[in-house]
Amino acid sequence: MSLLPLLPPSLNEATLQQLTAGLTPQQLVWLSGYFYGQATGGAAGVGASVAAPSTTAAPSAAPTEKLTILYGSHTGNGKKVAEQAAEAAAARGLQAEVRDMNDYPGRQLAQEQNLLVIVSTHGEGEPPVSAEELHQFIGGPRAPKLPKLKFAVLALGDKSYLHFCQTGKDFDERLAALGATRLLDRVEADVAYKAPATQWIADVLAKLAASPATAAGSPAAAAVVAEPQPAAQFSADNPWPAKVLESIQLNGRGSDKETHHIELDLAGSGLTYAPGDALAVRPRNHDPLVEEVLRAARLSDTAPVQLGAESLPLAAALASRRELTVLTRDVLERYAALAPHAELHGLLADTSRLQPYLYGRDVADLLLDFPTDQLTAQALADTLRPLPTRAYSIASSLLAHPDEVHLTVGAVRYEAHGRQKQGVCSSLLADRVAVGDEVRVFVEHNEYFKLPKDPAADIIMVGAGTGIAPFRAFVEERVELGASGRNWLFFGNPHFTTDFLYQAEWQQHLKRGGLSRLDVAFSRDQAEKVYVQDRLLERSRDVFGWLENGAQFYVCGDKNRLGHAVQSALAQVVQKEAGLSPDDAAAYVKNLKKQRRYLEDVY
Repeated sequence: MSLLPLLPPSLNEATLQQLTAGLTPQQLVWLSGYFYGQATGGAAGVGASVAAPSTTAAPSAAPTEKLTILYGSHTGNGKKVAEQAAEAAAARGLQAEVRDMNDYPGRQLAQEQNLLVIVSTHGEGEPPVSAEELHQFIGGPRAPKLPKLKFAVLALGDKSYLHFCQTGKDFDERLAALGATRLLDRVEADVAYKAPATQWIADVLAKLAASPATAAGSPAAAAVVAEPQPAAQFSADNPWPAKVLESIQLNGRGSDKETHHIELDLAGSGLTYAPGDALAVRPRNHDPLVEEVLRAARLSDTAPVQLGAESLPLAAALASRRELTVLTRDVLERYAALAPHAELHGLLADTSRLQPYLYGRDVADLLLDFPTDQLTAQALADTLRPLPTRAYSIASSLLAHPDEVHLTVGAVRYEAHGRQKQGVCSSLLADRVAVGDEVRVFVEHNEYFKLPKDPAADIIMVGAGTGIAPFRAFVEERVELGASGRNWLFFGNPHFTTDFLYQAEWQQHLKRGGLSRLDVAFSRDQAEKVYVQDRLLERSRDVFGWLENGAQFYVCGDKNRLGHAVQSALAQVVQKEAGLSPDDAAAYVKNLKKQRRYLEDVY
């Protein structure tokens, strides 16, 4: 005889199957927890939604072990994932504490029991500023042994950099070396991080829930699985089709640069942004490059390929779904499995040779350099990297331009390895879309590159070339808000007559008080080149005075040519004006970064 309780006649197995048809596994699991809660008196009300289940668990006994979630983030993505993990943990009855690495004392690691680490990599293998001290601490001699710690690492990165997810690798390997036990293997997420991050959260919390100590809470709570966080209305998978309202080339005739001011329509999208945010654009590869790749691969443009659940002709897949303009190490590794060239394997084994090879080459170059007869249309599609979006610093304030977003785009064009090349997205915006056409976009929020919360605070902005973009947004926003803080702009470009981007606007802001000071450096207008960092040194007394008065300092532009030079110049300013040693001046600047008063948007 069955010991299971009998269901009412109106609620037989067929009825249950009909009611639950089409639900996801997560929703079915949530329902099981919901009905358990009903039976024990702890569930949400009868009107709770199945499609959007609550992430609040039924009351339960406090778990015997704590969970700490540490994040080290450059733009705020890591913080978002950490908060998502904390909400999912709460839904399982686990109390999690979210901590910013910037404020976390390294010695506290010895007291941790369960640790989730979410950390990005900045540039070529460097930790974000917020993670620098903890990264240095755990790699040093004072790091404690951690035999009782269980941990997992989610590494965020960008495969277009050679040292992909290096900071996450460092944390993962060092924690293990200190005696900690991995809950699961490190997960490395590329720029499209949301799906792998959500899966990592589910996997690591399942591991924690299965351990005897953390399972000491309510069984009902352990059965509840948090749904993935709802995606923004418009995102990488569902971009907004923004109409082009205006496209203006900003450089004068004869300039070596080509910079475009693009205005896009957001009316009806519901998209919002703040100065300092970026607009991600869904690019499309230029047809001539697609044709070059097809010829080099010796494949038919109509050959079918399967991308997930979708079948496409190869040419269409290459045009809109696969990265062609940039080569990355992972692509070479997958291609090497198909093309057994000794030289290719030699490149992958020697980083000093690999980096120069990748620079300036595209997929057509790879196929021409290392041809193979083993390549099929499907193998090519599987070998190549998904085509990522390109993000541009927003150059407008919504207060000044309601329902619009403006971009400052430098068209990338160059010749390399015997062929003409161009940036996949900058050339799209510069050449292949006109006023009235649509561009698919969504907003990427940058939590840290933001105006001061205090409208009376002063700001110093240093930008070169298209690095001027966010500062146009900053000044417009502060003018619209009537902020009383002073605004000082340093701007650099090659020539005054052809490259003074937004010149008329800056002059109007100076006249009306929106800008308190403007210093420019046009490097090619005199025999000796002058850059923005030189202007900082020339104005050292006032720059230091503003900093001592609480000013925030912003840098936007090329990481290698601008970012390091400006940081070095500011340290020299501090050394001179404060009478400090070089080491103490560098520490002063580093402390500005830790206080988030020195903020960078460099690329």
